[in-house]
Amino acid sequence: MLEGKCQFEDLLICERLRGVPWQWVEENGIPRPYRQLLCHDKDMTSTLSAFHGGEVTLRVFQSKRSGSQYLREVLLSVGDKPAEYGVILMYLDHFPPELRGRILSESEPLGSILNTSGFPYKSSPQGNLEFPDSDFTADIFSSAGGGSLFGRYNALLDSDGRFLARILEILPCEHQ
Repeated sequence: MLEGKCQFEDLLICERLRGVPWQWVEENGIPRPYRQLLCHDKDMTSTLSAFHGGEVTLRVFQSKRSGSQYLREVLLSVGDKPAEYGVILMYLDHFPPELRGRILSESEPLGSILNTSGFPYKSSPQGNLEFPDSDFTADIFSSAGGGSLFGRYNALLDSDGRFLARILEILPCEHQ
């Protein structure tokens, strides 16, 4: 685990997450299909695209830039189906200028940008999380009926091991 795991709480600044209880959960405590969607070292954009069978689109709820740090709260969808709620902190100075422009345009997910550009990066999951769905904002996902939502804290690293992004990724209730 990277030391960034200790900094996870700074991604909880979004109003939707403020006060929402969560806990770390081991891989074997994650039911299917969440486990196949979360427990890997690939980016979530391509994983969600393959799972849902379509192109992943981006909706940005809010974004904030402070120097070279860029934070955004997003919803990834496939068609009209929500596929992931996320909060992502990107370190813009670790990206080439042409990718910074694409990121700041807020028109495509970071995973799509990285994969189509060929920019080398590594996904480095830091841990899995569980959230009570009753405490998660209903305007994002429909309720799982008193169950849990699962997610992960992930880091994207460049070829020198520097953070490109730190990401909180939460999935909607999935039935399979």
